[in-house]
Formats: sequence, structure tokens, C-alpha cells
Amino acid sequence: MKKLSTMLLALSLVSITLSAFASLQTITNDTWWKDAAGNPIYAQGGGISKFNGTYYWYGVQYGGASSYYSSGTANSDTSFVQVNCYSSTDLVHWTKQNAPVTTSTKNFSASVCSGCSIRGQSVFYNSSSKQYVMWMGYTGTPGDGIVCLTSSSPTGNFTWDHIQTNFPNVYHSPGDLSFFVDVDHGSVPYMVCSDSHGREHAYISTLSSDYKTINSATLISEWPQGQEANDMFCYNGVYYYVMSNLAGWGYSYAWCVWSSSPTSGYTADAELAGTTADYTHHSQICFGIEVAGSSTTSFVMMGDRWADFDSIYQKNGVGSGYNEWCPMSFSGKTPTFNSKSSFQIDTSTGKWQ
Repeated sequence: MKKLSTMLLALSLVSITLSAFASLQTITNDTWWKDAAGNPIYAQGGGISKFNGTYYWYGVQYGGASSYYSSGTANSDTSFVQVNCYSSTDLVHWTKQNAPVTTSTKNFSASVCSGCSIRGQSVFYNSSSKQYVMWMGYTGTPGDGIVCLTSSSPTGNFTWDHIQTNFPNVYHSPGDLSFFVDVDHGSVPYMVCSDSHGREHAYISTLSSDYKTINSATLISEWPQGQEANDMFCYNGVYYYVMSNLAGWGYSYAWCVWSSSPTSGYTADAELAGTTADYTHHSQICFGIEVAGSSTTSFVMMGDRWADFDSIYQKNGVGSGYNEWCPMSFSGKTPTFNSKSSFQIDTSTGKWQ
């Protein structure tokens, strides 16, 4: 009986140890992300939202995306196919959901939409209206600007609400853009963008209470050389605004400014540590995701590889995979991008290693 008790205790300890590590999941870069059905994930230039404990990843599928996946040869087919949506509880295993926006959606047919979804595809839930609100870049017959779509479900179908073409205080019009929800301060949603004429300015705008209007912009920084692929996140009460160099579809290292206020007091423009050696893991800044767990809060930066439209990736042997995710670390307020081929993350505790 004593031996049996000892064996049972040992097995129990092994079980506890395995359980402790069971939620650590491995994120692997430099390869094709696949969904649960084994199909490649097509989600470029998008964003991730978290609703009721589930992550929803939204991103565009371009006409040339599947062609590049099959052939490895860059092309110029930037036609809009659809916005895809994938769901996950651990940021690693993704299940494809309904495509929330397709060419059957109002004003998204090929004859009407000439340039959809290069940046954006961000979704917010408005508890007052009980609607999910999606914003995304758009060029087409109804106008050039940012489109608002709504749905009663995070997976759609989303329906056309309106297009916003006027953005007070933005020079010319928004260039690269993304959306950011300040979950640590009342879940206030913001749009961040550059201008479309030179990308020399960085702006932030709040949204209206129903999330259907982008309010007047505030200029927070400017740089004569131009920067693009704008993204913002908040970590430990500090707001970080991250940008890439002007590189077209190519990869580049990143820049970062930060402040204790979302609208003023930012540091001088400086290179983001960890991005210069391999050009942000051979990607462009796209968006970030806060991973808040029971023990700590981590932050993961997502980069886009536009290898379907630029042969520089294949030429330099980095064309596998459109999505590169790397963890951030902080020394005081100073951020560092940790370029990793792989790392592990536990969304329940918030830890990465």
C-alpha cells in the first residue's frame, strides 16, 4: 500500500506538472500559418479583437495571395477577394469562420471596389447598440476613405453602413492606418494613421460613442522622411506609437515614440530596438495584441509580409508566411522587439518564453 501511495503521489505530481505547461503554446514564424482544417491563413493587413474570451483575427485575402502560396512567385494581383475571420482561444490554433465581408457585400464587387482593405479590418463591440462595428480602408465608386460596417455577430455577415471621406485635421487624407482599443482605460477605441501625402505626420482620433464616426484628429508627431504602417498600443500606462520606414510592399526596420498621454508629450522619433538587425523579422509593422493573463500582461507585435507583391522576400529567402508575430519586452518605458523564429505563450497566465 505504501508503494502504491508513493506511485500515485508521483503520478499526481507529473499530472500537475504537465497541466502547468499544457497551456504553453508555440508560435512559429517563417512558415505558412494554417487553420484547423490545414488551409493557409489569408489575413493580411488586419487586426485581432477579443470577445467573450475568444480571439477573432480579421484580415484581407487578395487575389494574388493564393497564387503566391502555390507558386512562390510575386505578382501584382491586389484585387479584393474577401475579409477572412479566424477564431482562437490560445492565439495558435485558429478555426476559419464565416467570411464577414465578400464581393457580395454591398459596394464590394469588383466593378465598384477598386482598392479595398489594405489596412484596417478592425472590429469593436458597442454594448449600447449591441452591434459589432468594423472599420476598413476603401477605394471605390462611393468614394475614397474608411468604411464602417455593422453586424450582430463578430463573424458577420457585416453590412455596409457608410463611408467616411472627411477627416478633420488630417493633412490630405489618412494613409496607412490601424485601430486601437485602450482596454486599460475604459476600452476607448482610437484610429491611428499617417497622412496619404508623404506619410510625414502621425495622428490619433477617437471614435464617437456609437463607434460609427471617426472624430477630429490630433497631430502627435511628424517626420520629414515619412513613415508608414502605423500602430499604437498601451503598456503599463504608456502609449506606444510604432511605424515602419517607407518601403512599399517591402520589409523595413521600425520606429517608435511613446508618452503617458495618447494625444501629446511623445518622445523624439527613434528606431525601435530589436528591429534593425533583420528588418522587423523581415516584415512591416501591422498591429499588436495585448495578452492579459492571471499572472502578467504581455504584448505581441504582428508584422505583415507582403511577399505576394514584392519579390525581395523570395530573393532573400524569407517569403514563407504572410504573418510574423514577435513578443515585446520593456526596460522601464523603453520597448524592445524580440525577433524570434518561435516562442511560447500562455494566454491564461499572460506569460511568454
